[in-house]
Amino acid sequence: MKVSVYLHTILARQTPEGEVRHLELELPPGGSMADLLQQLQLPLDGDQIMLVVNGVMVDEGHLLKDGDRVNLMPAISGG
Repeated sequence: MKVSVYLHTILARQTPEGEVRHLELELPPGGSMADLLQQLQLPLDGDQIMLVVNGVMVDEGHLLKDGDRVNLMPAISGG
């Protein structure tokens, strides 16, 4: 299945061609957010990232479907 992944702020990928903020990823059917995070090998742990699928916050156990739009944003804490 294919999902669209949008990487916000520090999660954007630096490549020789420039900054990449949008990826199309292939995952096996029944893949979860945890599978997606593992494939991306992001610099933050899953609990440090806001996971949003089709506009709804989810957890790492959320099962993805073909065509889902995933937004990954670093969680921000203030003081």
